[in-house]
Amino acid sequence: MTLCPPPPAPPAYVLSESLRETSVPDGIYRGAPDENAREEMLLRKLGAKGWGRLYQFRRLYGDGWGEGRQQALSPRAVEALHRFLEAVEFPAKGRPPSLFLTDHGGLELCWEDAAGQAVQVEFGPAGVEYFRAAKGAEGTAGFAEVRGLARELSAP
Repeated sequence: MTLCPPPPAPPAYVLSESLRETSVPDGIYRGAPDENAREEMLLRKLGAKGWGRLYQFRRLYGDGWGEGRQQALSPRAVEALHRFLEAVEFPAKGRPPSLFLTDHGGLELCWEDAAGQAVQVEFGPAGVEYFRAAKGAEGTAGFAEVRGLARELSAP
């Protein structure tokens, strides 16, 4: 008497041909020539946590995030942030600045000056707004004025 194994069971799930997609291989991503230098500057100025938050804001938050009415991150806000960070000097002591995504697709950068007073700068799609608690100063600036504003708000 010869015993044969039972026939194989049919698969539990069969992919329908109408759901099958042809895969398109990703191309090689070539960054801008200055992209590595910018990433290093972001790590140096914002720390790993700030760099990671910006990465998440760029990659994971599209239109309609949050409660559904918030806007995706503005490329102009990101560019203004980079220009600002290139020129600003934060206090040597203390925590690195905090970075937040605003409802309108902007970035808000907050830190404490050498005296422990709050400084806030919001980079929006149309310009920059700032607040400096030590002087009770607030205002707006255009994208062309970002580097000057960074020098003005820098640690002494």
